[in-house]
Amino acid sequence: MHDLLGAGPVTVRAVIGPGLMGHGIALVLAKRPGDVWLYGISDETLKTGVERIKQSLEQLRCYGLVAGADEILARIRPTTDLAQAVAKACLVVEAVPEDLALKQALFAELERLAPEDAILATNSSGLPIAESAAKINSGWRVVGSHFFLPAQIIPLVEVSRGPETSDAVMQWTCDHWRACGKEPVRIEKDLPGYIANRMQGALVREATHLLAEGAASAEDIDKAVRMGFGLRYLVSGPLEQRDLGGLDLHAALAGELWPHLDRSTGPFPFVKEMVARGELGLKTGKGFYDWSGADENEVRDEKYEALLKLMAQLGL
Repeated sequence: MHDLLGAGPVTVRAVIGPGLMGHGIALVLAKRPGDVWLYGISDETLKTGVERIKQSLEQLRCYGLVAGADEILARIRPTTDLAQAVAKACLVVEAVPEDLALKQALFAELERLAPEDAILATNSSGLPIAESAAKINSGWRVVGSHFFLPAQIIPLVEVSRGPETSDAVMQWTCDHWRACGKEPVRIEKDLPGYIANRMQGALVREATHLLAEGAASAEDIDKAVRMGFGLRYLVSGPLEQRDLGGLDLHAALAGELWPHLDRSTGPFPFVKEMVARGELGLKTGKGFYDWSGADENEVRDEKYEALLKLMAQLGL
């Protein structure tokens, strides 16, 4: 197994896909010494990915959240040759679209092209690892490494075990992301959605239910999260908060409240109608909010800047 923490030879890593998620993962990896190959299907996609990396580095630098930006950028090696990208890699992270057939075909190629002891990580946000790795014979080295947008900013990485993932691969992967400045959490079961998206999904389902019922506006539902319990979650998670408040109170409240919570097993009818009308959110100008006249990139940059400012203030 390769040495991840710098005592041995310099490591080579690879990221497959230079998009919104992939470029951020490449930046994170390049914080550690060693080449980071960034594979894209065309020179155009790679050019866009590298430009995003430069912009992200400048944002991080402005808030004192990164050092050695020039060195980080110099470690990233763009290529349209998949074999070249993974030939010497100790870790390969796929960040391609959430398409099971695409991921299965890619893992088959990676098994053939990458070193036999290279770890193959999937950044899937919900596809089971067992399904993504179903067509390869080395499932022991396949592991989930799920980042959250923007990958270069949000500290969390979910390191998830597949049915064949070895203990050594789990530990190796956690150690490496920690060495790159991330906060890994170990997930010991191959669950759809892992853990963060499952919790987030429960929250979004109830928020959408409240909107459908006319309980409050979209703005006020969001404000209740941002200005209420969302702030507490920065210092104490939901289970620790139950301990702090007392499990007797939690049990009593759960008995009273949970029967009234939404239990829908799919998207709400009114959301399906919005999608059918082309009301898809920011990218089409209308969703739960009215985004008429808004520039998609400017809105995202404003949100990222606000997040960076908060992280800098909190010392994260």
